[in-house]
Amino acid sequence: MASPVTLSSSVSVAYLQGLLDYLGRQGLDTPALLEQVGLSPQVLAQRDQRIAASTYLELLALGVQLTGDKQLGLHVGEAVRPGYYGVLGYLIMSCATLADALHRQARYAALVGNLGNVDLADEPPRAGLEPQVAHSWQPLLAQHNDQLSEETLAGWVTFGHWISGLDSPPTEVRFQHAAPADIREHQRIFACPVLFGQADNALIFPKRLLATPLGQADAQVRLMLDAYADRQLGEIQQGHNVLDRARLELSRQLPQEGADLQQIAGRLALSPRTLQRRLREAGLSFNQLLDETRQQLVMHYLRDPALELAEIAFLVGFSEPGSLARAFRRWTGQSPGEYRRQLHDH
Repeated sequence: MASPVTLSSSVSVAYLQGLLDYLGRQGLDTPALLEQVGLSPQVLAQRDQRIAASTYLELLALGVQLTGDKQLGLHVGEAVRPGYYGVLGYLIMSCATLADALHRQARYAALVGNLGNVDLADEPPRAGLEPQVAHSWQPLLAQHNDQLSEETLAGWVTFGHWISGLDSPPTEVRFQHAAPADIREHQRIFACPVLFGQADNALIFPKRLLATPLGQADAQVRLMLDAYADRQLGEIQQGHNVLDRARLELSRQLPQEGADLQQIAGRLALSPRTLQRRLREAGLSFNQLLDETRQQLVMHYLRDPALELAEIAFLVGFSEPGSLARAFRRWTGQSPGEYRRQLHDH
């Protein structure tokens, strides 16, 4: 059976603020933008609140459309400030070395937004090149991954320069998506070879840089923030917020009973109306929650070659594989079979 799937795809309000600040500087009316994606401007007052990942992606896509900036993700990443990473930003700054900072970033990435999995690993050796490491990011959702991958990696580079005081560029940067027509902005921001159509999204840099001491290192602050970050991570993993708990209940319910709002509300000890209101505060309707949860489950199950499409359709509450195939094409533009073949080619 496939390993457990991470379902809580949400983003912190602190990170959302980074996107809104950037769009505001481009002259856009940010309260109107929030309204357009179904969020109340009051949400910005609650830094620890989470919003649905799909709502963040919708806002990013809307930003691309309204600014006409096809490299919006890159530019938002380039404008990153520590505060946009919330407690994780300050925790990273207090670490002793770049290695400590990156290990914490991989561990606590979900505090900023669990839109993907972060990893730090050794690169295979290459002739004539000193040992390298790959700092990589694997997205959990299918839509708008080009913008999001570029935003994530540009943010890492900007933040990395900022905390380490190093201005050396990465050895190379890799993206899974195809190359856009114009890559001059990628070359300006990363200042190194940028490769597209790769097996991963990753920054590659010399391993020796991991020993770089950080200028704001503070062991006491780090201990305090570590404890706080641990507590917050535990809450997200246990699904303390309604969005995560509803998603988990839904994934348990889909194979047997399908999607039933009243039953899920009952399991969460809420009235159906309260559940709908709480989901709306995070930027989702119940139908959107259902669609997004199915998508994450399907993308996860397709990684298990032992599962037939008919079984996957059953596990996510579709009556037959045809409905699954139609939904999958709407999410990704591909058939489940094509997606699976791509996974195995990599």
